[in-house]
Amino acid sequence: MSMRFGVGGSLLVGVAIAWAAIFLKAMLNEFIAGETGYILLMAAAVLAAWFGGLVGGVTATLVVLVLNTVVFLEPESSAGFDRIVLIRQLLYLVVGGGIAILVATRRVAGDRLADALAEVASLAEELEARDTRLEIMLAASGTGFWEWDLPTNRLSWSEAIYRQHGLDPTTPPPDFVSYLEIIHPDDREAFQAAVGGAVERIGTFNLEFRVRWPDGSTHWTSAAGRAFPDAEGIATRMIGTGQDITERRRVEEERDRLLAEERRAGEFRDAFIDVISHELRTPITTILGLTQILGRPGRTDDEAARNALLEDVRSESERLHRLVEDLLVLSRMERGILVVDAEPLELRRLLERIVTTEAARLPTIDIQLDLEPGLPVVAGEDTYVEQIIRNLLGNAAKYTPPGTHVRLSARRAEAVVELRVLDDGPGIPEASLSRIFEIFYRDPDSAREVSGSGIGLFVCASLAEAMGGRMWAGRRAEGGSELGFTLRVLEADEPDMAVPVESRRLLLEPSGPQAADEIPA
Repeated sequence: MSMRFGVGGSLLVGVAIAWAAIFLKAMLNEFIAGETGYILLMAAAVLAAWFGGLVGGVTATLVVLVLNTVVFLEPESSAGFDRIVLIRQLLYLVVGGGIAILVATRRVAGDRLADALAEVASLAEELEARDTRLEIMLAASGTGFWEWDLPTNRLSWSEAIYRQHGLDPTTPPPDFVSYLEIIHPDDREAFQAAVGGAVERIGTFNLEFRVRWPDGSTHWTSAAGRAFPDAEGIATRMIGTGQDITERRRVEEERDRLLAEERRAGEFRDAFIDVISHELRTPITTILGLTQILGRPGRTDDEAARNALLEDVRSESERLHRLVEDLLVLSRMERGILVVDAEPLELRRLLERIVTTEAARLPTIDIQLDLEPGLPVVAGEDTYVEQIIRNLLGNAAKYTPPGTHVRLSARRAEAVVELRVLDDGPGIPEASLSRIFEIFYRDPDSAREVSGSGIGLFVCASLAEAMGGRMWAGRRAEGGSELGFTLRVLEADEPDMAVPVESRRLLLEPSGPQAADEIPA
């Protein structure tokens, strides 16, 4: 390590080295019994300049010149001799001063270089420490580095990037073209647009997209990168980071799902109160009023008038009964306790009984039963099957003109039996087909003419799904409507006993019917 002195220290160094040089010269002169000249004195100027800088070198040169004159030069009368001594002293002064300046300058340059090297080393250590801290933080957050060489399309990945793609870090990374195949097809175009835009404008990009792992699973990653140009301003490389955000996306999706469910549940409760308060009040008020009329003291109606009033009471009672049945199903679905036992059902007897009962209850329509011979045993619950068919036939009676022909058809189609209610009425409006199973939805035109709660078809679709089937609606090519559902065929090797079906929270599950409704059938 080099020593450095201030101005005072440099002066002392110069004086000390000058005295040492004079002392050594005196000893050498005595040893050789002669004059050694200015060799040691020049060395003194060099040493003083090296250790004391310019101040030390100049000081040593001057002090040596004075001491050398006082100690070693005797006064002479010869002018020639005086001139030679004077020339030697002047030469020493010039040469010694020049050497002092050169050595001091070299020393200063060396000191500056040493300072610069020390500063560079310090910066390197600080940079290395920052890199270490950055790597620790990135490792904790699961973030990795990548680099893309555009001319060769080669990628360089950190170990974290390999893990984010489910790949072995000991294998070479794919090239850019192969990497595009890893990206989910639905996100590939957005990724190419984002990266291509960053390359074109020599800018940055930030994108969240899905990647497919070798095991077939799909994961979310967040990538950010920046393009760097060459001397001609053309992008030649891009560097960036990547982070696995699969868990974050899952949490966000779960949060959004819960919020959506809560929002739908709130909307359902509000609509439920508005609709049901009216739909329940209407039949109850009608029944109460009719019974008060029938029980009025002194009333002497003829039998026909009394029977007409009783028929109105029966009709409103059945309407209230169907509404209560639908509400019970809705309540079970909302609480997630709707469980359907897959009992063996013999459809022919069940459908014949339903048609016989409904034909008497719905005299305005002509109900016909069309059953395929040899219908197999199906899995379902007779109460719910009857509830679905009664709802469909009731809709047909409400939304079609008197005398409409309605056909209840049952046909086997591979592993299911398809039950259809077909009518030759005006048909379901095209605008309502996409919303027919939304809860509380009713066709705007028919809603002004026919009362209803808008939950019947929703309940029907929910019950059909709970029994392992599906439900559909459409317009018939020959005119009229078609509403149908399926029941699973009970194979011969299945046990003839009740088989529990998974409890479904159909009201709030997006995979189930979106809503129910009653519209013209």
